[in-house]
Amino acid sequence: MMQSEINQNKILTILTIFSIFLMGFIDAFTFITQDGLFASAQTGNMVVLAAKLFEGNPIEAFVHLASFVGFSVGAFMAQGVIERFKEYGWRKYRSYLLLQVIFLFIIAIIQQLVGASVIGFLLGLLAGYELTVFRKIKSTSINNGIMTGNTKNLMNNLYLAIFKKDKEALHTFFTLLLGVGIFMLGVGIGTIVLSFGIQLNLWLAFFLTGIVYIWLLAKRA
Repeated sequence: MMQSEINQNKILTILTIFSIFLMGFIDAFTFITQDGLFASAQTGNMVVLAAKLFEGNPIEAFVHLASFVGFSVGAFMAQGVIERFKEYGWRKYRSYLLLQVIFLFIIAIIQQLVGASVIGFLLGLLAGYELTVFRKIKSTSINNGIMTGNTKNLMNNLYLAIFKKDKEALHTFFTLLLGVGIFMLGVGIGTIVLSFGIQLNLWLAFFLTGIVYIWLLAKRA
């Protein structure tokens, strides 16, 4: 493997780990402050959406629909971003992260000025973007905001490691376990931050992302 590819894999690993933490951090915010809404876990939103609709509460269901639509738009747009910057080598991650910094700044500013549906849409969009562009730790693909698939893959690989003596599966198991743990850490810290004020979560998400962007901006090949 060429040195540039090694550097690119290292950078993507760091950014994916940060993204996993951030998605847990933001999911804590949406779940606690937006009445059980998820930014990244769209299965949960679909369950609540359908339940609210069949209960006869379309207005409450709309918030979850907004998050789902936002997530879909974010994933769609992120694929376009990937195609646009795919020839930029590891420097493309600067562009990916700059877009995220700007977007988080905008959301942090307007969070008290808009309703739950708008917040749900915007944070869903952010989650769809993040889950598309940052999704690999070393050689292991990982979903940085939806732990159902990660848990399934984690246990599949544990079986292969135990009964088939597959060393690669064991490595994948520990990588996925790390991802799940970091996500839970993000949720926990996000919950603690909310106890100091509901506006702090998104501002801190912006500042943390800004710090990572500055690190990446200062990095040389």
